[in-house]
Amino acid sequence: MSHLSDFFAVEGARLAAFVRRRLDDAAEMDAEDIVQDVFASLFERADPMAEIGNLSAYVYRSLRNRIIDRIRVRKPMQSLETPMQQGLTLSEIIPHPDGSPFDLLEEQQRQLAFEIAFEELPLLDRQLIEAHEFEGRSFEEISKAWKMPMGTLLSRKSRAIQKLSRAMAEHSTKN
Repeated sequence: MSHLSDFFAVEGARLAAFVRRRLDDAAEMDAEDIVQDVFASLFERADPMAEIGNLSAYVYRSLRNRIIDRIRVRKPMQSLETPMQQGLTLSEIIPHPDGSPFDLLEEQQRQLAFEIAFEELPLLDRQLIEAHEFEGRSFEEISKAWKMPMGTLLSRKSRAIQKLSRAMAEHSTKN
């Protein structure tokens, strides 16, 4: 238990800032309330005999889940098929608002869900998507710079896009 108390004392302000960055409308107290809520749930079920392998990762994941819960609203279910089967790009698996009054909130939810899913990808996959999708580099350029076969890069990106697509589809079905 003292390990949790020490972690909270040292990281509390940083965790609250993490929450505020992801919730544009979060007041100072709201962010701290979310952090305290996560730690309260940890303290309530903390078993001194069962250690959490990576406490920091566990707490950040819990905070992300609470943030998603907080901004979640009911919206129509959307189906996202596996994008690489259709030759889609990353920008096509992130749906755009449809003009309803909740567009901004829905867009924030989708953006947060995407950020979380993107962070969960292996580092090389994230770097590949950033290089190809965000920087506009060709697979040929990346292949030469990274000294990796183009087929390997295509396969890695395909698998990464599929993971992101599944995560976004799961987000859509939860809302």
